[in-house]
Amino acid sequence: MSHFVSNHHLSESNRSFVNQLSTVSIPNNVHEALADPRWKEAMNEEMKSLQENKTWEVIDRPPGKKPVGCRWIYTVKYKADGTIERFKARLVAKGYTQTYGIDYTETFAPVAKINTVRVLLLLAANLNWPLQQFDVKNAFLHGELSEKVYMELPPGCMMPKTDSQKVLNLQKALYGLKQSPRAWFGRFTKSMRAFGYHQSNSDHTLFLKKKQGKITALIVYVDDMVVTGNDPEEREALQGHLSREFKMKDLGPLKYFLGIEVSRSKKGIFLSQRKYALDLLRETGMLACQPVDTPVEEGLKLRIESNQVPVDKGRYQRLVGRLMYLAHTRPDLAYALNWAGAVDDRRSTSGYFTFVGGNLVTWRSKKQNVVARSSAEAEFRGIALGVCEALWLRLLLQDLGCVSKQPIKLYCDNKAACDIAHNPVQHDRTKHVEIDRFFIKEKLDEKIVELPHIRSEDQLADILTKAVSSRVFSKFLSKLGMWDIYAPT
Repeated sequence: MSHFVSNHHLSESNRSFVNQLSTVSIPNNVHEALADPRWKEAMNEEMKSLQENKTWEVIDRPPGKKPVGCRWIYTVKYKADGTIERFKARLVAKGYTQTYGIDYTETFAPVAKINTVRVLLLLAANLNWPLQQFDVKNAFLHGELSEKVYMELPPGCMMPKTDSQKVLNLQKALYGLKQSPRAWFGRFTKSMRAFGYHQSNSDHTLFLKKKQGKITALIVYVDDMVVTGNDPEEREALQGHLSREFKMKDLGPLKYFLGIEVSRSKKGIFLSQRKYALDLLRETGMLACQPVDTPVEEGLKLRIESNQVPVDKGRYQRLVGRLMYLAHTRPDLAYALNWAGAVDDRRSTSGYFTFVGGNLVTWRSKKQNVVARSSAEAEFRGIALGVCEALWLRLLLQDLGCVSKQPIKLYCDNKAACDIAHNPVQHDRTKHVEIDRFFIKEKLDEKIVELPHIRSEDQLADILTKAVSSRVFSKFLSKLGMWDIYAPT
């Protein structure tokens, strides 16, 4: 981003994106939307889709039944280059007006893990698998409701309305209903299983099919899905099956997924969130800000100020959440402070990077739940966290047909922690972490994990646990595979 932080240096596509953001007006209500032909057309298209799907039937309001409210949501869909793709109007139910036990019961539905997505991209890059992207139009409308749900007529609806006592008896799930994600995922899972696919135990949103030594993988995040593998005939058959089941849109080779831009070349696959970062900079009024060398200056310790000036807590939390999402492609932002660095709670921070075939696929920076009594104990808890991630990654790769008999190497720069892991000696300062100790020792004895010692100056995970100097920070970034693919050459 250091080359794209002001309007003067913005590329043509990004300049177009920023200009579009400032010129497109989102309607505040139905009346404003109906006054604009673009939004009116989007509303008509949405109503047409809902009626073709037989989402509801208009009935007289049953006595004693309270209908769920509904409203229109307006958004602008952008392409990966920042230009406008289309205007989208979506009718959503006011799920917050639903009553548990009457309008809904179970609501849970899984979503794809970003770590699983990275692993799939890793295999596609290393094995030269194609990446195809599909989108299900109005996915939630395919969900089947098991409860009776009544909804008010849409505001500004262009449908027959005889009197105010009419309501909609929902036959299919609708966006906004609490049970809609679960209903849609259940419907999609049923369709995939019927076509011979099974779900990975590591991630239930990953569907796999193996035949004649070949594999096809599909991962779904709500209504967006990516298909890859080394069986072109099966991929074509899967596309045909899904097109018969749902109204599909073939988006071509993967370029943009979950707000992440995917660039593929002979050198590999590169992930970035350039558009997302520009949007965040625009929102905070920092498009012309000057870049810095590190996310936090070395030695800085955060603490609670007793006489602090009140701030907008909600806005602060939203910004932190957006920065956390940016860290999906920017591990350098997932930093934290070192042991006892947070002077208010004295809790240590664990951090790890995991590499497969020399490529970074997962990372995490997490504050520990309890105060460590020593640096060795803090490191030991970090080892346990890293082992758990490595075991999950091993299981996922096995599901994808990548079986390795070699132990997983987990590098640690604390010799005392390594000694505790290898030697089952109970000590007054370690007996309270014996669950972690036995867990790690078991994996070491089974040759699933190895724990080689590494010099502190070579420990990449340091940038996840403390503020380091700009020299160390820059040195580690190159080892993490972080490149500025948009820099002028």
